[in-house]
Amino acid sequence: MAGESRTLARFIADVEFEDLPKKAVECAKLCLLDTVAAMVAGSRAEPVDIMFDVVAGLGGMPEATVVARGAKLPCLSAALVNGTMAHAMEVDDVHKGAIIHPGAAIVPAALAIAEREGADGQTLITAVVVGYDVAIRLGECVGQSHYRYWHSTGTCGTFGAAAAACKILGLDEEATLNALGNAGDQAAGLWQFLKDGAMSKLLHTGKAAFDGLLAALLADKGFTGAKEIIEGDAGFCEATSDDYDLGKLTAGLGEVFKITEVSLKPYPSCRFTHAPIDAALALREEHGLRPEDVERVEVATHSQAVRIAGNPRPRTPYEAKFSIHYCVAIALLKGRPSLADFSEELLADERVRELMEKVSMEVDPEIDAQFPAKWPARVRVRTRDGRVLEALVEYPLGDPENPMSFEDVEAKMADLARGILAEEKVKEVARLVKGLERLGDVGELMEFLA
Repeated sequence: MAGESRTLARFIADVEFEDLPKKAVECAKLCLLDTVAAMVAGSRAEPVDIMFDVVAGLGGMPEATVVARGAKLPCLSAALVNGTMAHAMEVDDVHKGAIIHPGAAIVPAALAIAEREGADGQTLITAVVVGYDVAIRLGECVGQSHYRYWHSTGTCGTFGAAAAACKILGLDEEATLNALGNAGDQAAGLWQFLKDGAMSKLLHTGKAAFDGLLAALLADKGFTGAKEIIEGDAGFCEATSDDYDLGKLTAGLGEVFKITEVSLKPYPSCRFTHAPIDAALALREEHGLRPEDVERVEVATHSQAVRIAGNPRPRTPYEAKFSIHYCVAIALLKGRPSLADFSEELLADERVRELMEKVSMEVDPEIDAQFPAKWPARVRVRTRDGRVLEALVEYPLGDPENPMSFEDVEAKMADLARGILAEEKVKEVARLVKGLERLGDVGELMEFLA
């Protein structure tokens, strides 16, 4: 019986566009447009400026487009910079069960090699679908003990980026197995950055895209990798997880496509903040709540949300994206949060500070037991006139159970690209992605993103 690594390699090598159900194809286009929007939004972030300056200074063949930068770099360099961009503004997609942002690692790698190879839209779609499948299945496999120390987006995302690149390069099963081995030896990303808000979180996605693509390019030339990198005695699962379940890697493989389970983000903050935001917005709208009405706000959610996004006093706009206190305060004060709401000015605003101090958090055991299959939150507002108002959100906006449409994502991109890409270019990108299966060369799409 073949091991799990080989089974995944065979799946990657064998699956064709014609094997994909319509829903998987449509979800791939949705996730691709959403990730491109995230790249454009992040293209002007300070860490991206630094990364671009370093990488562009290395020179090399102009093989692939750096989004919104007017430059072409070697495909590895483009994947690195675009992968850094895609995670910079916290607007990229997420899979609940795997606790991973698959798009930021996989799409930049797939676009870079697809552009270099002149791949068509069907090949790109297939690559994105298999990349998501591998990364998400691995994230589900290694479980919450992995997530305690390892940022799954950086670790499992490397495997997903390799899988996508293998598909575009047309690698056979053996070469793909080598690529997975090469990917596993590079997979990394630790949570320590969160302690001081370091830029290195963005290195996780940039390097996942770079390392996954490098793994495939090396395998294409005959560079071998460990054949049991996932399941081996000294492999990825043994090294990084106490509760891994190898069965999750292959259950329904080729029948259940994990990209159909991905959640998209309507707000530019950690996904753990979104259920509390939606609950706060619902109370604000239903009861006409004003900030001066609020006596106290009690948020009940799962333990990972408290651990990752339980910062009661964020010091920077980036830290505010990981603060349920801040996000709920903004939702109650202003309504639906936008990129502009994560600013030094609002962080210093007395109204925001006053509301934040009224927010408390606790872990609800019933909600905690539902994680990671569901990421709910309950918000209870106690008003100055004695009312107790409550809203429970089980599926925040953007979950498959409460989805955003292609038009919603198109509008999201238009908003995020304002002042960066011309409106006509944004519309053309959306048009090409919507009909991606008919596109003859991915390079045509990338021209509008330059």
